[in-house]
Amino acid sequence: MTDTPTALDQALVRRLVLAKQLYLHGRTHSLLISPLDKMIAVHNFHNALEIVLRSIMLSYNIRTEKQLNIEFETMLNDISNAKAVKDKGLQLPYRQELRNLNLLRNMVQHHGIEPETSTMEDWRVFSSQFLKRTYLDFFDIQFDRLSTIAFVKDPDIKDLLQAAQDQINQESWIKATVLSKVAFEAASSALYHFLPSEGTNSSFFVTASLRHDESPSMQNAIESIYNRIRESELFSAVVSSGVAVADYKRLEKSTPHVMFTIGGKPALQARTTSAFDDEESARWVFEFCSTTILNWQSMGMEPTLTLLHPEGLRAWLKEFVA
Repeated sequence: MTDTPTALDQALVRRLVLAKQLYLHGRTHSLLISPLDKMIAVHNFHNALEIVLRSIMLSYNIRTEKQLNIEFETMLNDISNAKAVKDKGLQLPYRQELRNLNLLRNMVQHHGIEPETSTMEDWRVFSSQFLKRTYLDFFDIQFDRLSTIAFVKDPDIKDLLQAAQDQINQESWIKATVLSKVAFEAASSALYHFLPSEGTNSSFFVTASLRHDESPSMQNAIESIYNRIRESELFSAVVSSGVAVADYKRLEKSTPHVMFTIGGKPALQARTTSAFDDEESARWVFEFCSTTILNWQSMGMEPTLTLLHPEGLRAWLKEFVA
């Protein structure tokens, strides 16, 4: 399957992307120790695996969507006994672990049983291994490369996010964080066209008259004012698009400050209060940025490099990941 889904396989990709997101959400909760976090983690792991099993049944024409209201064990048996699956020499991995997780999920859901802390690592590893194997064996898709960015329309923004995903896979947390933030800032430039005044991009320039007629100190002061106005406009546009203020604040605290030169290259300024070099932060920033960009796209705001020179950004990206 290609990185860009066709109209025919978009429904499948959406299901698999959803399963991955549920797993990642469960993974985050599984690293915590409260009873509720562990219960949420088990539910998310189970939901992720169940979505994949249903996707197999639909993709291999084992059952129709209206026939999927069946017991978990029946689902496992139907897949294992399906001719289309056997003809390809495929088998569901980890059958016993699947049953055990299903039993645990039922105990959590129906009896409020708290999962043992000592088992969370086992469920986290098992869920990851199951997803990686079934994605590759049954759908010819690499789990680590599948993400919501498959649906990003703008090729340059998609390249930035894909590069960020690649850096996460290589455990290069700082580069992943920077690339995610650059993609976010590049995409957010499109929001200015949806402001009542259509916004401005005063961070790139001060008008020619100010450059010639004012002293350098006055130019700097006026430019600072325009930059502050631009930041306020962007904040208003981002929050109005549905982004939670707390999440936006976390993004700003967890990432370097990003500005763009006239040539389109990002200029980075590290924040002294944040290291942004840990796995949890890098994964959160990537998921937040990619999801937000897709939300903007679904709202018709079509994030694209409207205010930038893409050639400069492409050159920077090539140098940055080299």
